[in-house]
Amino acid sequence: MRTIIFIWIMLMAAQAQEGPPPVQKDLIDVPSRYHFPVKRKAPVQFSFFIDRDAVWKPVIRLAVAVQNDFLQFTRGDSAFLASYEVTASLRVEDTLAGGYTWRENALLADFKETNSQWVYQNHEYVLPLDNIAAGDSLREGSYKLLLEVRDLSSSNRYKAVLPFKLQKPAQRFPLTTDIAFYEADSVDGRPRLTLNPMNRVLEFNRAYNALLRVKTNPGDSVHIDIRLNQHLKDQNTLVRQQFVKGVSQQALMTIRYVMPMNALTEGHYSLRFTVSVNGKTVSPEREFDVVWIKKPVYLYHPDLAIRPMRYLLTEEQREEVKGMSYRRLAKWIDAYWEKNDPTPNTRYNELIEVYFKRVSETVRLFSNRHKEGWQTDRGRIYLLYGPPEKIENRRYDTRMPHITWLYPSRGLSFTFVDRDKDKEFELLEETEDE
Repeated sequence: MRTIIFIWIMLMAAQAQEGPPPVQKDLIDVPSRYHFPVKRKAPVQFSFFIDRDAVWKPVIRLAVAVQNDFLQFTRGDSAFLASYEVTASLRVEDTLAGGYTWRENALLADFKETNSQWVYQNHEYVLPLDNIAAGDSLREGSYKLLLEVRDLSSSNRYKAVLPFKLQKPAQRFPLTTDIAFYEADSVDGRPRLTLNPMNRVLEFNRAYNALLRVKTNPGDSVHIDIRLNQHLKDQNTLVRQQFVKGVSQQALMTIRYVMPMNALTEGHYSLRFTVSVNGKTVSPEREFDVVWIKKPVYLYHPDLAIRPMRYLLTEEQREEVKGMSYRRLAKWIDAYWEKNDPTPNTRYNELIEVYFKRVSETVRLFSNRHKEGWQTDRGRIYLLYGPPEKIENRRYDTRMPHITWLYPSRGLSFTFVDRDKDKEFELLEETEDE
């Protein structure tokens, strides 16, 4: 009996030491090899949207994304399997307003994806509410949405909370939901909208829709002014404005706005819907950040970015950038890539991403004791021409270890030799005798 009591006390003490769950973050800082952090998605992401049904009752929509690397996959007969539970609970003050646990399975055919930090298992749920909370409106108060993800094959657990406040519902008309962001994808040629699992972040160069629901009556005259602003340090800039007007056909009007993501750079923004119904106006607004989450690490700092660009610059340009201040160099690099943008009508520059992805690949593939990968001969050719189409590998040749990269579509070939047999391959010039 004493043993049971002791175990119970220890369990209670462990739970007490666990402390409250942290507030959910969309992005986390991950250390880089260059001693500064880079932004990456959290291993578990979740967000919510208080939607409304046709009779204006609240519907809590929950978006959850679980990173493959967070899960423990085991090999089955034909695929790799991970099993996990997702538990969500909604509390107002000390009262439970709703909760549920979902059991999920993930099946992957490719082993490489099982530990990917970029691939997520995405889910969208409706959180059941108790009878009191499921009335015409959630009562005012301080709420907490707690999420826990538990991998069933390991000790991996993730807990986080999203606190929010609800004010007393406005008595004036019209009534609207908050603005929600939905990821816009295409599945089998058909459009699909899924609730964004990040709360404040929209991913650069990804398609999104903004959604708002308005309570109306059939025959109501509706006018909407949509304004998208970018917030800079010293000013706000209007990016886009759109006007919509019409007559409501039913008691619930859904407004979908296609976000002009091809016009948005990284930065802080706000989206406002000014909705007028029969002359009465309400203006819900939502702030958000556009973040290039997969930005190559060399693009985080201009003094780092300019280094592998030397293969693209003329001698005159190399001299021009010497001694430039940090801010001036950043503007110079932006202007350089803007001039070489294959799609100048969009903010996304495919060329800069391709080039600096190659930089990251050369660092991973060809770095040695003395040089970063892009500084090597193989790295330089890789940057300028991309990965070889064919490789003739004679690195174990006892006379002269060498590798030949072939680009048949370009009529090019490059041979790299390991003269000192130290695995540092140098480009064999055409004038040299093989």
